[in-house]
Amino acid sequence: MDRRKTLKTLIGGAVGTAIFTQTGCRNDDVAPASAVEPETKGYGLRTAWESEREELLRQQRFFSDFELETIGVLADIIVPAAEDHPKATDTGVVDFIEFMALDQPHVHQTRMRGGLAWLNAESSQRYDGKAFIEATPDEQIALVDEIAYPEVIEDNPLHPLAPGVKFFDHMRFMVITGFFTSKEGIEYLGYMGNQPNVWDGVPQEVLDKHGLAYDEELLPKYVDQSRRTITAEWDDDGNLIS
Repeated sequence: MDRRKTLKTLIGGAVGTAIFTQTGCRNDDVAPASAVEPETKGYGLRTAWESEREELLRQQRFFSDFELETIGVLADIIVPAAEDHPKATDTGVVDFIEFMALDQPHVHQTRMRGGLAWLNAESSQRYDGKAFIEATPDEQIALVDEIAYPEVIEDNPLHPLAPGVKFFDHMRFMVITGFFTSKEGIEYLGYMGNQPNVWDGVPQEVLDKHGLAYDEELLPKYVDQSRRTITAEWDDDGNLIS
């Protein structure tokens, strides 16, 4: 696996998949829509019920310490530190994966736990009984190199490495998603979001091309930057008054 390949080439395939549209969380303790309070609280204007549920999930654990350590090693192999961004484990990726396993158990829990078990069994078989996190970095990369490419099993679904390939593909998806939705990952992308700017109107050459012109009376109100913070108001007849 080429660990030096720019992460920006990974986001299209990994984050483009609909992680947040999968319906895997249990509904045993989910309140009916009519019982959800309309109040909002916290980041993203979540409802009070949503905030309470998130806090409840954060108090639970699914993965063992051993599994979380293994996830961390894999995460840093997938997103190693570079000059322009930190490694995955420094951006909260492990906590993100733990949370998603609790939030969408039917989607993630079996394939993640089963995949980790496969990885450790394969490592033990190859490296004299050593679990993946006990193997040397070179041994870890050698194993990852064999399961990092989905095309390995495209023509042979029964390939002996198929379980590992499928697991690593899902792990890579989770790590990349967690990284690029972290503060550090967004900064690495250079994503600015919606930013205020100054609009000076349609360029004159475009107006001339279409035989159009601004109303001389209204023009100062649209492009006068000293008034750009004033909220426009209209009278009952639709005339602009501010």
